[in-house]
Amino acid sequence: MPAEKMKKLIVSSVVTAVLLLFILLSIMVYQMIAIKNIRGGIDDLNQQIAQLEEEKSQTEDDIELWLSDWKIEERQRELGWVYAQDK
Repeated sequence: MPAEKMKKLIVSSVVTAVLLLFILLSIMVYQMIAIKNIRGGIDDLNQQIAQLEEEKSQTEDDIELWLSDWKIEERQRELGWVYAQDK
């Protein structure tokens, strides 16, 4: 093979390799950014889950409180209701 033809082949191979490397690096950077955004969304969702579980437990405590007899009677007296034997 003549030297000039070999030189053109090497130059074209190097250019192709550089372009391929650039494309692969671009894809890798894009994927890293996408993964970071997804992880941020997952962290936000985990915080919301924790907050909702706390609200749920607080609501369960409130329900348990309002189902107790003394709390029902307290609210009845606040509203002015009385038992017949209280008169």
